[in-house]
Amino acid sequence: MKKLLLLTLGMVFLAGCVSNSAVRAVQLSDYTMSCDGLTHELADLGAKFEEAKDDSGFTKKNVGMAILFWPGILVNESRSGENRSSINSRISHLSILYNEKCGDN
Repeated sequence: MKKLLLLTLGMVFLAGCVSNSAVRAVQLSDYTMSCDGLTHELADLGAKFEEAKDDSGFTKKNVGMAILFWPGILVNESRSGENRSSINSRISHLSILYNEKCGDN
């Protein structure tokens, strides 16, 4: 019974963690993308950035972490910040490429 309780609490803890959805700022395929491809990728990154932003602050995940394991809040906030930072770097890189390739369209 004790093992089952610990297993259940462990699964709840892992389910409450923010996933590591960091992205690489520069990818090889970036330089061969069309203007439409760059636009689509930038739109997708905007949605990912909003998702990462929603994982930060006063969320259900962080409230659950506070109840079960308060240091988990620090991990969630740190990971959420890393995710937002990596997405922001990729957006900046792709925006520069878009302006160079498609700026006069």
